[in-house]
Amino acid sequence: MSTEWSSGTGSALLHRERAPVDLSELVPSPRRESRIPDRDEPLDVRLHAPTPDTVIVRVIGPLEAHSCATLAIRVRQQLHRAPDVILDLSSVTWMDLQVATVLRALHAMAVDCGTHLHIAAENDRVLEGLRRIDLGERVVPGTADAVLACIAPRNG
Repeated sequence: MSTEWSSGTGSALLHRERAPVDLSELVPSPRRESRIPDRDEPLDVRLHAPTPDTVIVRVIGPLEAHSCATLAIRVRQQLHRAPDVILDLSSVTWMDLQVATVLRALHAMAVDCGTHLHIAAENDRVLEGLRRIDLGERVVPGTADAVLACIAPRNG
């Protein structure tokens, strides 16, 4: 019995190997990070009251000077509602450093109302920006849930 393969008889039993399929067209290219926000992406501000004494203001999207008015209005409304307001910037995709004025004003209003304004952020770029605008000491590097866990025993 011979184990020799030839292109003659018996070669019909062998399957030809297909050329590998190029799947690179089907794989989406990685999203490039840009320091300039997408002007079409709106700022989304959501409210959540996990306890009667706490309101979480979640900010989603790019935070820039022209969209900051929406944020300021929503936070100002909550300063009279609860003794603790958590401004959650964890889902901010980009932050204009000009928002410093608004954030400082919100903090001053909170002090005048006797409300504690906590700022939570996980995004390293946002944290660095908050440090640059001199808000670093008021910021908790983490989620709103982490801040809530810290203030819950104080309120309870």
